[in-house]
Amino acid sequence: MGEYVRRVRPAPTDAYLANPHKGCCTFQHFNGDELFPGLSWSEEGPHEFPARKGGVADGYLPATVAYCRWFWETFEPEEGKYDFSLIDKSLETAHARGQTLALRLMPFGSHGQPLAPQWYRRKYPMETVDYMGSPALFPVHDAPEYLEKYGNLIREAGRRYDGNPLLETMDVGFIGPWGEGAGEMSAGQMDRFHRLHQEAFPKTLRLIEICGEQGKIGLKYGTGWRWNCFGDLSDGGSPEVLKTCSWNHTFDCYPEVLATYARDNWKQYPVHCETAWVVGGWYRNGWDLDFILQQGLKYHLTYFMPKSSRFPEPWLEKLSAWCRKIGYRFVYRQALYETPVRAGGLVRFQSWIENVGCAPIYRPYSFAIRLRQGGREEIIPLQDVDIRTWLPGDTFVDVRVRLPASIKPGWVHLAAGLLDPATREARVSFAVKEAFSDRWVSLGGIEVLAP
Repeated sequence: MGEYVRRVRPAPTDAYLANPHKGCCTFQHFNGDELFPGLSWSEEGPHEFPARKGGVADGYLPATVAYCRWFWETFEPEEGKYDFSLIDKSLETAHARGQTLALRLMPFGSHGQPLAPQWYRRKYPMETVDYMGSPALFPVHDAPEYLEKYGNLIREAGRRYDGNPLLETMDVGFIGPWGEGAGEMSAGQMDRFHRLHQEAFPKTLRLIEICGEQGKIGLKYGTGWRWNCFGDLSDGGSPEVLKTCSWNHTFDCYPEVLATYARDNWKQYPVHCETAWVVGGWYRNGWDLDFILQQGLKYHLTYFMPKSSRFPEPWLEKLSAWCRKIGYRFVYRQALYETPVRAGGLVRFQSWIENVGCAPIYRPYSFAIRLRQGGREEIIPLQDVDIRTWLPGDTFVDVRVRLPASIKPGWVHLAAGLLDPATREARVSFAVKEAFSDRWVSLGGIEVLAP
């Protein structure tokens, strides 16, 4: 029947929402940990986990994602004998601090950092290479032993952690120090490593360092991508410079990548940006923050990882506002539905939702309505609505929902939410003021008449 329609137009909010899977990240730390001193950071994740309450460190931003990475030798000190206790403890700590864990396993480090495990160096092919002007000992990247032995670590990690709801992303890294690409490897071996990661982590979002051939090949295997030098303006901008000083990532790497092989990958897989040095270094060098942030929105980034280093006070509010825009941000503009409706009848339910962020969400949360009448509650996920397709801009949902038999004549309170399919709890907040503390959005109610 529905002689009338009810329009509900929630009021938007610019407030921070503590939504999962997006925004500023902590680095080798968790919420509540002290920041790294000065402009320093660590390349390796924590080995100790002191009890803390969480919260936001002074001079930083709230974070629902913690990013940590460790070296191969940490997890396999003896061949075939694994110790993943650091990851177990990190997942536990992240959960306690209101975060998920983004993870990378690194094959080896740079000068003065851990090499491949000692057992591997003794038995399997290694080579001395010129790395940044000094000799460095690398595994032979094309050796079948490297694929097998380092691959065994990845397979074992996947067996333990793939699909864990607390595991945010898994970085794919297998070439050079930190796995970031500085080394020689054939395209065939890269392909084999990407296939290995895909098989080990089929349920977990994977990320690949985008520059170079490993990035191009990685995208074919369904990965998102990450920059490891976001914001780099290190050539100084002078019109004439020595060739050795004439390159930076922002002008000479990223535009080519985005204009060629990675342009639309963000529509299905996330973008992660780790700062070049730290934000305090940008400030000290006089780099153009507005330009850097604008580029980040253009990249459609979801994660900003500034290495748990203090932000310059004059930039803190601007960075805070920008972090609210990256990733997804869903404003519930309008709900429209018929009223009254007879018990057991169909309700036409329409919604206009605008994603005012710069990227979609990449996990299959359910868009659902909740009906409450007295002590009764019915939660109805809307079929054929995939919120992963809610790209920046407008989404319109138009469905018909049958009232459950438990709903009797009388008044029914109506709310909408974005649910974790496993728990059926609303997990993602809409950016509106009418949201309840449990993240559901109040949409008024429906008068139900006798059949």
